[in-house]
Amino acid sequence: MASEPQINLGQIGKDHKYELSVSNETPEDAESRRLKETADAALKRKMTYTLFCFSLVIVGTIFVGCVYTFAIGAADDKKWAAAIVSAIASGLVGFLVGHGKK
Repeated sequence: MASEPQINLGQIGKDHKYELSVSNETPEDAESRRLKETADAALKRKMTYTLFCFSLVIVGTIFVGCVYTFAIGAADDKKWAAAIVSAIASGLVGFLVGHGKK
């Protein structure tokens, strides 16, 4: 092992610009960790996308059913259909406004 220059920590002044970090991670371990983190992030994105698409299909189906019921249903059916359509629209607006605050 080559001799690396040593610094006496007692001689460092107040205006030092040194940073001390201690790591016992080998380059192979670091590469393995980065590959695992990359795979985990890809899986998380895929799961999030799948859940989003599934939710979109379910909510879209409910929305279409409620609009259809509102169009041809009885008076009592129109009340609950309008309430559900209103809740879906409010949730969509809240989702879009919430994503605008990054």
